[in-house]
Amino acid sequence: MSSDDTRRRMEYQAVGGALAQLDAKNPQAAELIAGLVTVIIAEAERSSRFASALTGVVDALRPVDIALDGAPVEAPRKRAAAPKKQVTRQPGAFDPFVVYREGGGQELSARLGELTLDQLRDIIAEQELDTRKETSRKRKPEVLVSWIVERVEASENKGSVFR
Repeated sequence: MSSDDTRRRMEYQAVGGALAQLDAKNPQAAELIAGLVTVIIAEAERSSRFASALTGVVDALRPVDIALDGAPVEAPRKRAAAPKKQVTRQPGAFDPFVVYREGGGQELSARLGELTLDQLRDIIAEQELDTRKETSRKRKPEVLVSWIVERVEASENKGSVFR
């Protein structure tokens, strides 16, 4: 007799003992459960489809971390996501708002035109001009220059209607 057979026999005996204890306290409930189990066993022996459906229900109710033999099962390892690459930006070359106040849009455009693409993006990041992440798709410095000038002008002229 294998250890699996021995384990099952012990489980059956435990179920029988629990049914006997229930019979001592509530004979009607014990009789109902015994009759129900007898009908289920008879149907499972008669129909393999019913037996497999019954096994599926029992397997669905069994906790995931317990194997059929009762030994705990390790959960499968989850793959760790690749760490996100963080871009650290340098401080901006100058404050575009100060240049706009002192020299206007033409001066700001001229000063921005001297900068590289990364330097322009540094200014955008430092001043938090791009809250909607629009500039990450822009590749030409000229486009970023005009975009920065528009944002600075819009911010500086905001509320001018009330002055």
